[in-house]
Amino acid sequence: MKDDASYHPQTGEKITVLDKHLSREKTEPLRQQYDVLGAEALERLQAVRAAIAEDSGRAKGTPLPPDDLYSLLRDHHQDDDVLSQFWEETHTVPTWVDWEQLVRGQKVFYRYAIANIVGFALQGFVAENSAAPGVIEVLVPLLGRLLETFQWLIQGHIATVRVRLLHSSVRQRILKLCQTRPSYFDTAQFGIPVNTLDSIHSISVFSANPLWLQLPTFGIRPSKQECEDYVALFRYLAHVIGTPTSYFETADKAKLTMESLIVHEVRTTETSYVVLHNFMECVGNLPPPFHVSKQFIEVGSRWISGNEFCDTLRLGKPRLLYYAAFLGHCILVTGLAWIQRLVPSIDEAVIKFFRRAMYEGVAQRKSRTRFEFKYVPQMGKSTGREKHVADKKEVSGSKFTYGYFEMVLLSVTLGTGALLAGGLFVTWKALKANLLAVK
Repeated sequence: MKDDASYHPQTGEKITVLDKHLSREKTEPLRQQYDVLGAEALERLQAVRAAIAEDSGRAKGTPLPPDDLYSLLRDHHQDDDVLSQFWEETHTVPTWVDWEQLVRGQKVFYRYAIANIVGFALQGFVAENSAAPGVIEVLVPLLGRLLETFQWLIQGHIATVRVRLLHSSVRQRILKLCQTRPSYFDTAQFGIPVNTLDSIHSISVFSANPLWLQLPTFGIRPSKQECEDYVALFRYLAHVIGTPTSYFETADKAKLTMESLIVHEVRTTETSYVVLHNFMECVGNLPPPFHVSKQFIEVGSRWISGNEFCDTLRLGKPRLLYYAAFLGHCILVTGLAWIQRLVPSIDEAVIKFFRRAMYEGVAQRKSRTRFEFKYVPQMGKSTGREKHVADKKEVSGSKFTYGYFEMVLLSVTLGTGALLAGGLFVTWKALKANLLAVK
């Protein structure tokens, strides 16, 4: 073991750096590496689309090429060696895949759906992605894709192939802009846009962070089997999306990867504040019942990531009432998790409910995406701070603003407190009666 230790920049906990952790000497070269096959496949698909468009211009009645890159890939992969290789790689199942394990991994996501969504938003995005400079510099012009991230997780294989091509499109566009304006993206500092290190970091945020950083702060401790199953699910997604899978071969390796990236990568920049502000405004402007206040986001972030780290992100310090609401969230998800463990039939019902609700609410919504390149980085166009639009259904006052969702969670805290107080009172009365009877 190396005689070295670092501290988690968010929680402040000590991370003992072992030989098994990734050193900076190993992670830095990954900034200059990227998905070469995906980039070559994108160029071939663009050429196919251009050729079809040219033919349609010459011959009347010839249909225009589809905008969906996956459709072009499906229809033309047999006509090109690179596209054939790309198709083969994304559609060949590795020998290490256990489908039953992947199904169990999906169940872990839906079993703790509420906690997973809140954890990703408040720790995965607010605390980690917004504080990872290489990731955030690419993410700035693409903030509209937050909901599409959940669509990708829910839809599965085809969506993952589309996201891989989208990543290549983003990289290609940014590098072209850099040819005429090198200052648009600092490749010397951040590496190639959407590089291999960024991809590993993203998979780590989705797979490892919930298990060891997010769920435990809510009071949920996934079992060892749940950890292995969940990591295995994202190892397969990493394979399809063109990310090295060796970092996620086991739950232990995924945890070491997560800790290594936290030590080396997590730090705030000026861009972090803009992205964080816009994220909070985005969530704060959601319609009821999904609307939550800015203060609730700040409390949740501080609850998960600690005050010191959130101070560096310039997050506010809300009143205790908001902490009471977030405590209600923790009580709700922890209580539900325990009930699910004790009663398997309830566990299955909860999994089925959230699977159906999230698929209908995200993947089948009218504005669902095919992961086309809509949020295009442009020369001279940057992402500034969004302006908050107050919701008329907020419960507002001079000192606090509460969403309906937070009111429900506050009632959970108050109800739990009342039950505990009532239980203590009844116990005290019973003990008092027994003592009097003895006398």
